[in-house]
Amino acid sequence: MKGEKQMAEIYIDLYHSGMYQRMVRCEQGENLYEVLTRYAITLPGAVCRGAGVCRGCMVYIAEEGMEYPACRYTVEREELHVILNRRMDRQSILLLGEVQNASEPENPLEHPDKRSEEHPNGTEGMVSLGIAFDIGTTTIASALVNLKDGQILEQTGCLNRQAEFGADVVSRIQYACTPETGMGDTASGRGSGLEQMHQCIRSDIEGLLQFYLGKGYEKRQIRRLVFSGNTTMIHFLLGLSVQGMAAYPFTPERLTGCRYLYGDMEVLILPSKSAFVGGDIVSGVRYLELGKGASYELLIDLGTNGELWLLNQDRGVCTSTSCGPAFANSVTRGSIYGTTLIDGLARSYREGKLDADGLLQGAYFDQGIALGEVVITQDTVRQIQLAKAAIRTGIELAAYELRLPLEDIAHVYLAGGFGFHLDLESAYTIGLFPEEFRSKVTLAGNTSLAGAIGALQAQDTAELLRLDPVLEESTVMDLSMNKNFQEFFLHRIGFPAE
Repeated sequence: MKGEKQMAEIYIDLYHSGMYQRMVRCEQGENLYEVLTRYAITLPGAVCRGAGVCRGCMVYIAEEGMEYPACRYTVEREELHVILNRRMDRQSILLLGEVQNASEPENPLEHPDKRSEEHPNGTEGMVSLGIAFDIGTTTIASALVNLKDGQILEQTGCLNRQAEFGADVVSRIQYACTPETGMGDTASGRGSGLEQMHQCIRSDIEGLLQFYLGKGYEKRQIRRLVFSGNTTMIHFLLGLSVQGMAAYPFTPERLTGCRYLYGDMEVLILPSKSAFVGGDIVSGVRYLELGKGASYELLIDLGTNGELWLLNQDRGVCTSTSCGPAFANSVTRGSIYGTTLIDGLARSYREGKLDADGLLQGAYFDQGIALGEVVITQDTVRQIQLAKAAIRTGIELAAYELRLPLEDIAHVYLAGGFGFHLDLESAYTIGLFPEEFRSKVTLAGNTSLAGAIGALQAQDTAELLRLDPVLEESTVMDLSMNKNFQEFFLHRIGFPAE
């Protein structure tokens, strides 16, 4: 009828699986982001909540053959096919080095000569597989592995859809402590904050599993799952209360690893050290085999939450620092944060567009510094200063705790997606790392996932579920309670004088 609004049907592939799992209806002319939000379809990367700043709500529109930010897309068709959570490329979130079959993976199901194992549950002749997961605050990475020879057959990952409830660990802990009657959860029928976090993780894991099954592998082949992640994410995975981590003294429900059976699959959860020094960095330390010799080595895992561990065979200290969103979206296309911004900031400092205190000079104070589509504002500079000062302070206080001069640290490993893309010269220019680290830094990639992959083939699972002696005896340094933190932190907010 004349004047009647036309309706649209939107078919949604939630997991980039090649199948549309859901269909929703809306009026033509509506904003796509608002439609998805109305139907509780989350876009975890959309940290600006539709303001059009972060570009974290990118979706693939099949009819257009390209990606658009959902918050800038108007539904004008009667039928629309939308793909969410496009599979992230290996360089973005996995970073494990060259995969044996980086182009088109070899499917062991098609090679009889590789089908020689026997299993009591009726899977004779089928290769046993395992999946390793690294559950990060921003992303979830995974790898499918042949348990016989350790070959990585496939890798994939997705954004952690918990980002809908907070960009960092602390905000998600606060939300997870919300009862069913709080924040409108009863009205939406979505349950308690903790239940929502648990379901988000389960949904993401199921989506990654479906990706592998969609490649032709069979569920009965998957014999072992190994999970690595920060302490909060592991609690959400297991559905454990995080109430104890909401305030000092930050007491988790559990830190030890655990093993249980899920159908025919053995599930291993790697251990954590403390509330904010999680299984992800424990996994990384093990993968790099740190703490085996007399020399001191340092692992720094940069992301939404920065963790570091300084140790040798006799002693060690570990801590965590909150970087917030300044480092969270370092490899997200179109993000206003991250390594590209670090490079621009360092270049601007060398060109005199900002001073050692971080103050934009002249006309730049009002108009900002253009960096492609992004403008570096005074507020952006301050956010980076706070994040880099937190990391630098953590490094220096860890060394101070051991009474160890920075020059005596023999090797530094930089883990995580941010570290992989970071230009080290830019890092030295803005004072993220001390000059003593020059020629000592190795970009190690996703050491958390690499450690979980190594655990897939372990024979002694009991050994995996407890900390190695040097890790068990390492001191956990709480920066918020450290009497020297404020002095060190304030001293590192500015940029080094040239």
